[in-house]
Order: sequence, then structure tokens, then C-alpha cells
Amino acid sequence: MLFQVGVICLVLFLSWRYNQARAWLKKFPQKKGLPVLRNFFQVQVKDHRIEKLFTEWSRELGGVFAVQILNKSFIVLNSFEAIHEALVEKGESFSGRPQQSCFRLRYYTRGFSDLVFTNPSPRWKLMRKSAHRHIRMFGSGFKQIEALNLSAIKELVSEFRRRGTKPFDPRNDIHSAIMNIMMSLLVNRKYKATDEIFGYFIEMEKIGNENLTSSGKGVELDAFPWLRFFGNSTFKKLEHQRLTRDKLWKLVKDQVMEDFRQGDKNQAEGLAHVWFKLIEEEPLVEELNAKMSFSNLIIAGTSTTSNSFYMFLNILSQHPDLQSKLQEEVDSAVGPNRCVSLDDKSRMPLTHATVLEILRYTTVVPLGIPHASLTTTSISGLSIPPGVQVLNNLWALHHDDKFWEAPYEFKPERFLDADGDVVSASHPNRKHLMPFGAGPRVCVGEVLAIGRIFLLVATTSQVFNVDQGPVKVSCDARDYGHGLVLTSEDFEIKVNSRNDSLYVD
Repeated sequence: MLFQVGVICLVLFLSWRYNQARAWLKKFPQKKGLPVLRNFFQVQVKDHRIEKLFTEWSRELGGVFAVQILNKSFIVLNSFEAIHEALVEKGESFSGRPQQSCFRLRYYTRGFSDLVFTNPSPRWKLMRKSAHRHIRMFGSGFKQIEALNLSAIKELVSEFRRRGTKPFDPRNDIHSAIMNIMMSLLVNRKYKATDEIFGYFIEMEKIGNENLTSSGKGVELDAFPWLRFFGNSTFKKLEHQRLTRDKLWKLVKDQVMEDFRQGDKNQAEGLAHVWFKLIEEEPLVEELNAKMSFSNLIIAGTSTTSNSFYMFLNILSQHPDLQSKLQEEVDSAVGPNRCVSLDDKSRMPLTHATVLEILRYTTVVPLGIPHASLTTTSISGLSIPPGVQVLNNLWALHHDDKFWEAPYEFKPERFLDADGDVVSASHPNRKHLMPFGAGPRVCVGEVLAIGRIFLLVATTSQVFNVDQGPVKVSCDARDYGHGLVLTSEDFEIKVNSRNDSLYVD
């Protein structure tokens, strides 16, 4: 009898503690769910595009609301005011990453040992500072950015030309080119699509993109980690991803160590070289941190740009008027006898505006990287304790029909003023554009990514006419496939060269 009373008292005490710990949630608007399961079934949408569901909910609940899935709860920010408050005005308070009820992320990052998903710490600052310094080196005078990008873009042009006028799916060609840009930055090497290291990367990227979303597939592992002992399919994929990542890292490490043994002082270093030196100099930094951070950057840098540009080619093939205008601009600003330069951007406002519209329209990372409160703080006047996960619905921000006119139409002119120049950074349209986040946790590769997309768009306009092939898919952003990074269905294009003298050996 005493044992039964004790069990009942323990259950009541734990229930009271649970409700006390989540008392702050009651102040936030939220969809009514089922007992225990909460909003679990409501977020299981058919197309898995959870950001679209949250955008719809915001029409009823407002720009800030709470979501509960089993024992996991988080805040979703949908409005510009709320997102700007969290990322910029209170950036330090919201610069954490979720650590609780995040088994998948903890397992994927080996205990948050990486650069992207870890909380700010002295080690994180060292790693991020070294990455910033290395990227700034490439940004010096833009010339190294150009060299880094144009070498891979030249190979992409060659691959497109090799197809002649036959229809083809450009996905793998684009992916290979962008990965080589990132590998040049990280390891100072390039690879072919047939190389072993390329296959490992593709496999690792696919598993991470499909199994680490904040809701949907695999979320049950966050609530009940013990399911991994009973054949959980998501856990099996994450295990396989770990093994693949280790194989990829071994190849990278062997190449970096060989460079060190060769001792060629004229050999340019990649960021991986910088991190191995940091391991020797700083006790806080271990090889595990370098491996996980390398994984962060190669996936983030490749997946986002390659999917954005792939989507753009589909858009371009269905917007011949825009294509003609882009071609006219590059012909006037650059001419037929030299390659495009980043210095040309100021003379190519439509191309620059097109890059901004690609970032807005596609929003390939629709919920950004999850944030978490580091201190007791507030959002929209509502108090939040430390450790609360916050999702910034960039999809809602970039497709808000109360702010953007016809948000599901691809209209670069929304970033041009009456004189045809790109609107300033202080213009409301620019301020409402946050594809790389903002504040203390803004993406370290923002400058590189924008320069890369500009060169890709401008070079395509200079060298090719792009038409639809027989395999056609919608270019409506609402039809993209789900994941940490959105993807387009496969399609085919046909390219006809309009300049055979550039980008040739």
C-alpha cells in the first residue's frame, strides 16, 4: 500500500514539475492538440512542408506562436518584427542552439561538437573566427573569390556545351561545380563526379537533409531516444550517415597531412589546413571539432547554392522575357570578349536584383537553423526562459502577401528602384530579406554565396540560351520538395551557345 501511494505521489510531483517548467507556454497562442501527443498529428502534413503549414497557422495565431510535439516544445516566429527582434535586436539572447529534446542533432553532431549547431563558447569563437578570417582572405579585392568560382564555372560551362542541343538534367553538373568551389575553399582541391569522395558527400548530404527537420520524419527519436534500440529507420540512416562522414573525413585528412609532409610553402591552404594548425595551437580545439565543422560547411555551402541555381534554371527556361533582359544587360556591361567579373555587379543591376529574388523566392532553408534562448528574455512582449527552441519561419517572411506583391511570382524588379538601380540595404524590401539569417549567428559564407550566385547567373546569361526540355516541372516555389534544404523535382533543359569564345581551354 505504501509503495502504491509513493508511486502516485511521484507521478503527481513529476506532473506538477512538468507543468511548472512549461507554464510560460500558456501565454503563447497555439493550436489545440491531443493530450500527451499535443500537435504531433497536426504537423504530419502530406508534403512535409511544415513551413507552409506554420505560415497558414500564422494567419490565425499571429506572427508568434508555440508548437508542442510530444514532450518537445518550440516557438515559431513568422513576422518580420518578431524575426528581426530575435535575430538582431536581441541577437545575443537568442544566439544559442537547441540542446534539449534534440537527440537526432546531438547524435548527428557528436554531442554538438560542430560549428553550426553548438552553443556559443570559447571553442566556438575560435573556430568561427578562423573561418571568418579565411573567408575574408578570399574576399580581399574579390579576386580570389572570382578565381575560386570561375574555375569551377568554366568546367560547368564545358559540361553544358558537351551536351550540344540535346536535353539534359543539369542537377549533377551543378552539384559537382558547387561542391568543387567549396572543396577548393576547404581543402584547396577539386574532384570529379566519379571520385569516391564525391559519392560519400552526396550520400551524407541526402541523409542529413531528409532526417534532421524540426518536425516530421524522425521527430519521435527526439522524444523517445530509446527507440533506436528497436530498429528505428531514422536512427539506422543517421548511423549510416556517421560512417559515411568518417570515410569522407579520412580522405580529407589524409590529403591535408600529405600537404603538410610535402611542406610546399607556395601551396595555398584550405580552411581544413587552418583548423589542423589550430588543433596544434589551441587545447580547446580537437580533431572532432574540425571534422564536424567541415561537415557543416561543405553541406551548407553546396546544398544551398546548388539547389538555388538548379531552381533558377527551371525558372529561367520558363521566363524568356527575363532571359532576354539579362542577356541584354550582360552584353552591354561586359561584352562578348571577356568573362564576367564581380566588379561588374554595380553595372548589372537587373542581374544583382535577380540574385536577390532567387534568394527570396526559393528560400531553400525555409526555417533557417534553429535558435535557442540563452537567458531569460522575451519576444513580442512574451517572456521566454533559457533553453527554449525558436524557429524563424523565413518562408513566411519571404512570401508574406501582406508585404510582398504577388509573392509567388518571380519578379526581380521588386529589388529595383524607379531609376532601375538596386534598392539600398536600408530599403524595406532588402530588410525583409534574410536568407542567411542575421545577427551574431549569421551565415559565415554569406558574401561568398552571393558572389557565387551572381557569377553563375551572369555567366549563364552571357554564354547560353536556356530552354525547357521534354521533362518539365512546375517552377512554383510551393511545389518544392521538403527537407532542411528545399529541392526541386528533376527537370531537363536545352542550352544553345551564344558565345563560343569564352570559358574554353
